[in-house]
Amino acid sequence: MPNEAKLLYDALLYENGHLRRTQHILKVYGLAKMLGELENLPTHEQENLRAAAILHDIAIKFCKEKYDDGCPANQRKEAPALARKFLTACGYAEDLPRITKMIVLHHCYDKIDGKDLQLLVEADLIAGCTEEDDPSAHAKAVRRLFKSSSGLALLDTFIKE
Repeated sequence: MPNEAKLLYDALLYENGHLRRTQHILKVYGLAKMLGELENLPTHEQENLRAAAILHDIAIKFCKEKYDDGCPANQRKEAPALARKFLTACGYAEDLPRITKMIVLHHCYDKIDGKDLQLLVEADLIAGCTEEDDPSAHAKAVRRLFKSSSGLALLDTFIKE
């Protein structure tokens, strides 16, 4: 049985007190959990979605140290090995391929291949709105990427006319 609490705890410890990344992990995790439930994702897919949400940006710290750049291309390169380490230690070995794929593709909006990945993308984009100086402009810019009714409704709360 996967240990979701340990996965979240390990990811937060890995960030070593980096406030922005820690807060972002918690936001995306909470939003993904909520969206998965509201959109009636099957239980197993919800578990994978939450694990992917916890680790979706796990490579940023490593990439900044190695390349001095945490850009999505560097994250895609480094995330699989990091994710494997965290997921295996917390009992997710069986679902490693899908969760890793979601982590790697969460910035590749043209490669979304399932509702679980769609909801991860939406959770990340909604969290991004809360981190912008102009949440309304950010929400308008990403709205076309949303497919779930719950995600759209929540995103629209940030758009001010």
